Amino acid sequence: MNRLFPEQLIPSLERKLAALYFLVGEDPLLIEESLDAIQQAAMKALFDEKIQLEINASTDWNDLFEQVQSMGLFFNKQIIVLDLPENLTALLQNKLSEFISLLTPDVLPVFRFAKLTKTMEKQAWFVAANQYEPQAIVINCQTPNAEQLPRWVVNRAKSLGLSIEQEAVQLLCYSYENNLLALKQTLQLLDLLYPDHKLTFARVNSVVEQSSVFTPFQWVDAMLAGKASRACRILNGLKEEDVQPIVLLRTLQRDLMTLLELSKTGQRPSLDSLLPTSQLREHFDRLKVWQNRRALFTQAVQRLTYRKLYLFCQQLAEVERSAKQEFNDDIWQQLEVLSIEFCATS
Repeated sequence: MNRLFPEQLIPSLERKLAALYFLVGEDPLLIEESLDAIQQAAMKALFDEKIQLEINASTDWNDLFEQVQSMGLFFNKQIIVLDLPENLTALLQNKLSEFISLLTPDVLPVFRFAKLTKTMEKQAWFVAANQYEPQAIVINCQTPNAEQLPRWVVNRAKSLGLSIEQEAVQLLCYSYENNLLALKQTLQLLDLLYPDHKLTFARVNSVVEQSSVFTPFQWVDAMLAGKASRACRILNGLKEEDVQPIVLLRTLQRDLMTLLELSKTGQRPSLDSLLPTSQLREHFDRLKVWQNRRALFTQAVQRLTYRKLYLFCQQLAEVERSAKQEFNDDIWQQLEVLSIEFCATS
């Protein structure tokens, strides 16, 4: 099994068309472009029919199995795209195993799902898929985060034959975070506007618009990391998108409960002492904290005292009371103060 980023897919397809592909993630642009690239390469290999099916409890598996086993009128080679749900029941896993057992070189399966977990990798159907094609390709179609986005911009600019200043890259990332489609379209526009293919900060600045799209989870992650300016920027974006404040509070409360669990010890620590950092790994495992969020929680633990954490929980409860009773824009100011205070060092 080979893991690739979307920008690595086309070179891989030019070398060889694999017998099986996994598209993992939920970014619409990356999924669409990856699927199109696979389809174009498959067409060159004489695959001329595409079937796309959403897998759920009402899937007609017998019809799908017939599709796999029967050749078309003109001996069609088929691309079969299966959209899988986040949670696969035992029945669906068994049906997927049966589907894989019927595969032939005349069928190119593409499995799409939101996350690839360790549990999924151990499921019989997934193991069977990798036995069928040991060189199966897993394409990461997750939207690049703030740290990954500059690399994506540079690679996309390079693919268009553009040279781009580092300051221009930073401006594009700031303006279009979480909105790859708008970012792609802006780069294409810049390519048309400047035939010399040189993107300076001034040129990019003349055409960019603020098109970032944020989620409550990113707001909380910025707070855990102690990035006050980023947390406030995300908060402002969420306000403009009319996200309900209570959604933000519930998202934050969940992670505060995790911090409270991480702060537990068998002793009575001083209120002004920092939260304990020993045995964090064991606590993360017990609380089932995702690997990609453990560094964020570690940063928060290293920054917070018991007093600050408990006062923050009380402050959060007051903000929630205001959100439920007062129904005015003051709630956003309170959330901004909350963000800044949580990010401050003790």
